[in-house]
Amino acid sequence: MRRAALRGLRELRFAEAFDPALQALADEDAGVRLEAVAVLGWLKDARALAPLASLAAADTNADVRHAAVSALGFASRDDHAILGALLAALRDDAWQVREEAATTPGQLRTAAAREALIKALADAYWQVRLRAVRALGQLCDAQAARAVAALLTHTISNLRKEAALALGELGAPGSLPALQAALDDCDPDVRKAVRIAIGQIEGTHR
Repeated sequence: MRRAALRGLRELRFAEAFDPALQALADEDAGVRLEAVAVLGWLKDARALAPLASLAAADTNADVRHAAVSALGFASRDDHAILGALLAALRDDAWQVREEAATTPGQLRTAAAREALIKALADAYWQVRLRAVRALGQLCDAQAARAVAALLTHTISNLRKEAALALGELGAPGSLPALQAALDDCDPDVRKAVRIAIGQIEGTHR
């Protein structure tokens, strides 16, 4: 019943749902906490950020931590407490949580996450690496270009494609030799991404 009530409150999306959802973050039932996070994520009330960050770091349920990390996506890019929570989540035991934690800094354009995202490019799970390389492209920080370019020779084609697209966003001329070497990639989607990236970089620096 508690889960259903929170689900209903989320669908209604009215501000009065904030207080009951906030209280439900401490519920003993993980499913209730999950629904409460969903409500707070929809409401996007800044008062929920600190409790959500605590949940992202310490909840015993990986699904709840994952949802809490995702819900932090409405924070300010300059919120150092939220950045700390995201960086901690990049070291979570559950790869799904790390995957989400690699996504949110890109959405927030949090430049201070660059080094942690570069480190995530070596994560044991390719899904985390893919989200990290995509986020680095969104940061538009050319200092990440060398680490991203190294993925152009990865055995997983999706990672090669995302690396090429990210390099186009980063716009670093020093990436051109690595991109040109990837023009004959065996995957047509990768080749297309490489051509797009080369066009972006050359167009920017004419």
